[in-house]
Amino acid sequence: MAGVGSLVGRGLLVIVVLGMVLVGVSAGAVPVQRSAAAVPAPPPASRPAVLRVMPLGASSTVGAGSPETAGYRGPLQALLARDGVVVDMVGSQHGGPASVPDLDYEGYGGMTLEDLLPRVAGLVRRADPDVVLLHTGTNDLLKGASAAESARRLDAVIARIVQVTDADVIVAGVWAPLSGDTRDRTEFERLAAGVVAGFRERGHPVRYADTSGLLEPDELADGLHPNAAGYRVIAAMWERQILDVRNHP
Repeated sequence: MAGVGSLVGRGLLVIVVLGMVLVGVSAGAVPVQRSAAAVPAPPPASRPAVLRVMPLGASSTVGAGSPETAGYRGPLQALLARDGVVVDMVGSQHGGPASVPDLDYEGYGGMTLEDLLPRVAGLVRRADPDVVLLHTGTNDLLKGASAAESARRLDAVIARIVQVTDADVIVAGVWAPLSGDTRDRTEFERLAAGVVAGFRERGHPVRYADTSGLLEPDELADGLHPNAAGYRVIAAMWERQILDVRNHP
């Protein structure tokens, strides 16, 4: 009988632990952290053997401020390779140093959400990604668009994306410190998070990463674009988001 009691006790312990894990997964929160992610468990067999990742954005996607690393694209590939995730970077643009294994991306210096809107459906359809890394909005604010107008543009861009793909879309907020009044940036972050939440409520696999406090002043090359150290921080942020997408779809 003592053996039976011991087995029952172990069974109750397993149930309690599983309950705690399920509660954490259901919360769905993925905090943005600067440190590198732990190596994940192998993905389910249903996951693609090669993850097609589409970097989509403006000059920081190109790699302005650290061309020697292709911005965050080089460090991100190294982190995911360490994690055992095989990636194919996709996009119609190709550029960066020979040290970066895969140089494909979709980025254009100075591009605004307004510029992207008429093109984004075709770009995403052709790239056929599993994950889209969307970072835009900075140039809209810099060129005088209000936070509310920039958020409306973001809503329209995401709507075009989800019309043509069921890929996971990870939307990063503005990580560059903007000169002058910071209220528009703060308001845009709030509104952008709400835009993304609306898509999630309608069942679309879209998530938001608040990056407003991600970078330190010495991680900027020119006051706007990150330097190599800053891009490594950004790469670790994308890495965490991608791993969470794979492990908790």
